Amino acid sequence: MDFMLLILAVLSALHIMVPSVYYVFMKRIAEKKSWNLRLDENYEPTVTVIVATYNEANVIVGRLQNLEELNYPKDKLEIIIVDSASTDGTADIAKAYIKENSLSVRTLILEETQRKGKARALNYALQYASSEIIATSDADCRWVPDTIRNAIRYLSDPSVAAVSGQETLMNPDQSSATRTESQHRKLFNYIRVGESKIHSTIIFEGALAFFKKELLKRFDEPCDDSGSALNLVQEGYRTILIPDVSFLNPFSPKWNKKIAKKTRRAQHLVEIWYRCLVLDLKGKLKLNPWISRVNVFLHIVNPFLFLVFALTSVFLLVEYPAALLAIPLILLIPKARDSFLLYVTNYFFLLQAIFMQAFGRRQVVWKK
Repeated sequence: MDFMLLILAVLSALHIMVPSVYYVFMKRIAEKKSWNLRLDENYEPTVTVIVATYNEANVIVGRLQNLEELNYPKDKLEIIIVDSASTDGTADIAKAYIKENSLSVRTLILEETQRKGKARALNYALQYASSEIIATSDADCRWVPDTIRNAIRYLSDPSVAAVSGQETLMNPDQSSATRTESQHRKLFNYIRVGESKIHSTIIFEGALAFFKKELLKRFDEPCDDSGSALNLVQEGYRTILIPDVSFLNPFSPKWNKKIAKKTRRAQHLVEIWYRCLVLDLKGKLKLNPWISRVNVFLHIVNPFLFLVFALTSVFLLVEYPAALLAIPLILLIPKARDSFLLYVTNYFFLLQAIFMQAFGRRQVVWKK
C-alpha cells in the first residue's frame, strides 16, 4: 500500500511540476530573450486576406468594414471571402454590400456548393489569391488598424515563413466561461512566444495568421493553421507567434458552446502533437525536440496523469477529511474558483479529444 501511494505521489508530482516549470521557463524566455531576426521596416509586399465563412450573415459586413480600415496600401491588399454553402445568405449580403459601396480594396466572393471544412475552403480560395503574403482570418474577429504592418515586418526576415498573433477576448468578464478563457489565453501566449523566440511555435491562431505564399503551397487539411505551420518548420523555416500583433475575438459566455469549441481545438492539438511524436521517433522532426516532447507530455500524457492526481486527491480527502475545509475557500474566492475551473476543464477537453481521436471521430466541420 505504501509503495502504491509513493507511485501515485510521484505521478501526481510530475503532473503538477512539468507544466509549471515549462510555463515559468517559457515566460522568462518570452520576456528576456531577443528575437534574433533581421527586420526590414520598409518591407511592403502584397497581401491577400482570406476569410472563410459559414452562416456569418450578422457579422460579415462588419468584417469587410474592418478590413477596409486597415492601415496598409489599398493597392497592395486583396480580400477573398470564401463561403462554405451558408444557409443564411452570407455570400449574398457580402455581394450586396460590395455593390452598394465603393470599396477601395479589391474584394472577391467565392462560393462552395458543399461544406467540406475550413482547410478545404482556404485551399479553394488560395487558387485565386494573387499576393505574396496569404493571411487567414475569421468573420467575427476584428483586427486593429496596424495589424498587417506589425505582422509583415517579421516576415521580412528570410528565415520566417509564417507569423501568428495573440487573441484578446472582447468580453473577458462576461461569465465564468469567458473569465477562464481569458486566463488561459494569458498563460498560452507566454508559452507560445517563448517557443517562438527559441525557434518556432506550431500552434497558430487561424483568426490571424500570415504565410509566405511561395513557401505555403497548400493549407494542411487535417489541422489547417497549426498543420501548415508544422509543414513549414519541416521545410527548415521559422513560424512564430508575436506579442505586438493581436486580434479581438468574441467568446461565447455559455459553457455548452465553450465545451464544443474547446474540444474541437483540443482535438487539433492532440492530432498535431501526435504527428510531432511520430516524426520525433523517426528522427525526422525539425521542430526543437524539447518543445515537441514537453508538449506531447502536456497534451497526450498529462491528461491521464490528471486522472491519477484526481484519484489520489480523493483518496487523501477520505483519509484526511479535514482537508475538505479547503474546498469552500476555493469556491468563495473568485480568482481561485476560476483557476480551479480552468484547470479541471482543460484536462476534460484534452481527455475527450484523445478518446475522439482514438475512435476516429475527427471533426472536419462543426456546428455554428
